[in-house]
Amino acid sequence: MSFDSLILRNITHEYQETLLGGTIRHIQQVNPTDFTFKIAKGTQNYWIIVSAHSNHARTHLIQKTPKGQKQSYLADYLSTHLKHGTIIDISQVGLDRILKITIQPVSDDPIQPGKKTLILEFMGKHSNIILIDNTDDRILECLKHIDETMSRFREVLPGETYTLPPQQDKLDPFSFEESTYIKNFQESEVSWKSLFNNIDGLSPTLAKEIVKRSENTTLWDAYQQVIKYFHIENTVPQVIMEREKPIVVSPLPLFQFTHTESLPFNTMSEALTTYYDRVSENEKRIADKNKLLQAIKKQESLLKRKEKGLTQDLARAENADAYRIQGELILANINKITRGQKSTELQNYYSPDLETLKITLNPELTPSDNAQTYFKKYTKAKRGYSEIQQRLADLEAEYEVLKSNQSKVDSAETLEDLEQILTEFIQIGYIKTQKHGKQQETGEGPFRRYTSSNGFQIYVGRNSQSNDLLLRQIAKPRDMWLHAKQIHGSHVIIRNPENRPDIPMPTLLQAAQLAAFYSKAHHSSYVPVDYTWSRYVVKRKGNVAGFVHYTQEKTLYVEPAVPSKVKD
Repeated sequence: MSFDSLILRNITHEYQETLLGGTIRHIQQVNPTDFTFKIAKGTQNYWIIVSAHSNHARTHLIQKTPKGQKQSYLADYLSTHLKHGTIIDISQVGLDRILKITIQPVSDDPIQPGKKTLILEFMGKHSNIILIDNTDDRILECLKHIDETMSRFREVLPGETYTLPPQQDKLDPFSFEESTYIKNFQESEVSWKSLFNNIDGLSPTLAKEIVKRSENTTLWDAYQQVIKYFHIENTVPQVIMEREKPIVVSPLPLFQFTHTESLPFNTMSEALTTYYDRVSENEKRIADKNKLLQAIKKQESLLKRKEKGLTQDLARAENADAYRIQGELILANINKITRGQKSTELQNYYSPDLETLKITLNPELTPSDNAQTYFKKYTKAKRGYSEIQQRLADLEAEYEVLKSNQSKVDSAETLEDLEQILTEFIQIGYIKTQKHGKQQETGEGPFRRYTSSNGFQIYVGRNSQSNDLLLRQIAKPRDMWLHAKQIHGSHVIIRNPENRPDIPMPTLLQAAQLAAFYSKAHHSSYVPVDYTWSRYVVKRKGNVAGFVHYTQEKTLYVEPAVPSKVKD
C-alpha cells in the first residue's frame, strides 16, 4: 500500500498526540527528496521524516535521524523561518494525502512574526514540501518548483498564492447510507476501480480489499468492515510480509494477500519505519546487484574485444610455415636467383599440386640473405604463435573467473554478500574507485599470475576457494599441476594451451619454487614439490575445499622462492 489517506489519518493522530506544542530544534536534508525534523516537547525529543519521493512519499516518526547532507538550501531556508518555532496545529486536509503543520515562529524583534504553515503533499510523482505564509497563503519556498509549462492546473512557485490540487467530486465515505451505496454500486458489476474512483479516501488497496471481502458477504457489509478502520481506535498497524520481503504496510488486516505473514506494531510510525527500512534495503540490494552485473557485462565486452584481436593475431601467426617454405625454396633454387631481383617465381615442392609460387625479394640482399630473412620471420611468427596461445589460455581463465563471479552475484542474497563481492571487484579491477581525484585499483585477481622464462603462464592459488577455481574450472587436462608434497599450500597450474608432451625444465623448476614459497614450508631450505598433469588430479565429491587426490606424480626438491626470472 502506498502512503494513502487512511495511513495519513493515523499519522496525523500520532502527530497531534506527540508533536503539538513542540518546538522545532533542527531541520536536515537527508537526500534530494527527504528531510528530517527534530522536535522537542518538554524533556522528550522526537524525530520525523518528511519525504517527497515519487515512490516513497511519506511522513512518520522515526527513532533517530539518519546521516544526511551537511548543507542544503531548502533545509537552511526552512530553519531560518521555522527553527525554535512552536507547532500550534496539525491537520489533514479532508481525506486528501495532504498534511498541514502550522508553526508560530519566534523572533528577536518586538513584533511577533506571522504564522507559517508547512504543507506536505504525498501524491506520487507530484509530491511536494511547501512553506507558506499564513497571512496571505503566499508560497515562500518549496522543494519542487512547478510552473505553467509543467502543469496546466496550478503553479507552485515562490510568490504565488497556494491553492489545493484539483479536487475530485467523490462520495464522503462517512455520510452516505446503504441505500445510497446500493444505488451507486451494483453488486454484480462492482469493481475496485469503481469504488476507488467514486469514494473519497479509498486507495486501490482498500478498494481491492472491499471487493475481496465481498466474496463472503454483501458488498455493503464488506465496505463497513473496511471503513471502520478509518476510526483511530480500530487501527491495527502491520506490515504484510511474503518470503521475508515487505509487501505492504496497512492499518488493517488485508484478506487479499494470501500465503503471507503479518508483523504487528503498536503505532503506524513503527510499521512505516520497518516497512520503508526494508524496502530501502531491498532497493539497495537490487541496485548493488545491478551495479555488479553491469561491471561483469563491461568486463565481458572487454574480454570479447581482446579475444577478437588475439584470434586475428593467431590466424596471422598460423601462416608461419609459409615463411619457412619460401626460405627453403629460395635456398633450393639459389643458383637461379641473382642479387637485385625484386621477386622470383619458383615451383612449390611442398604443395601436392606443385604450383608456382611468387616470392618477394629484397633486391639489396643476396639470395642467401633473403632466405635467412624468411627464416627469421618464421622463427618470430612461430614464437608469436606460442605467445598468442598462452594469452588465449590466459583469456580463457579470465572467462572462467568472470563466470564464477557471475554465479556469486546471482546467488548473493544479503547486502553483506554484495558488499563483499563489490570489494573483490574493486580489488581485481572490475570496478574503479576514485580517491583524491585519482583512480585506485589493486588489480589483485582470485589467483596470482606469473610468466615463466620460457613464456608459460603460471597460476598460483590464493586460498582454498581459489585453489578450487583453478582445479575445477581453469586447469585443462594437459596443464601441469604442482603442489608442495603433503604440505598445506597453494595449488599451482602451468598453462599448456599447445598441449606439448612435456614442460621445459626451467618452467617446471620456477613453478615448483612458487609452490614451495606459497606453502606452510616456505621457511625451509628445500621443499619436495609434486607435479603431474592436471588430468590425474581429482577433487573427490564432498572433500574439504582444497584437498585432492592425484597419481602419476613426480617430485622436485627446490628452494622456496619467487624466481627472479619469472614476471608477475
